Amino acid sequence: MAARPPAPRAQPRFGLDDTALEECEHIVGEDDPDTALCGIDQTDVPWNQGLPVCQACLAVAQGRMS
Repeated sequence: MAARPPAPRAQPRFGLDDTALEECEHIVGEDDPDTALCGIDQTDVPWNQGLPVCQACLAVAQGRMS
């Protein structure tokens, strides 16, 4: 029986500033510190890692999205 080839790895998607979309700091609200304003789970994620701010979270925080 032949070994199956490994599944292709997903390539990271990059934003406008050439930062991988997964490499960003998310903004959380005081009422739910485990969920980012953009909806991504932030449970046990360290904050202030020095990464660019998530543009979706920033838009929600500035009132440009609800």
